[in-house]
Amino acid sequence: MGIDDRPADELIPGSLKRSRSYHGDYGNKTYGEIKHLAASNPPDPKARQMKKLIEQAERLQGKERKRGT
Repeated sequence: MGIDDRPADELIPGSLKRSRSYHGDYGNKTYGEIKHLAASNPPDPKARQMKKLIEQAERLQGKERKRGT
């Protein structure tokens, strides 16, 4: 099972689910579905935000940790 087959909720840590870029209605969609929606014409803005959140989760968590100390 590749990353594209995993639901977005499994790929986004709980602390990032409070972000304005997180959309709960897209949480059950797979990463592959979100990438497809984000690349469609016209692109789905919610899907683009979720895709970016998934791809940058590690960086964003590091930023959150630094801010919390």
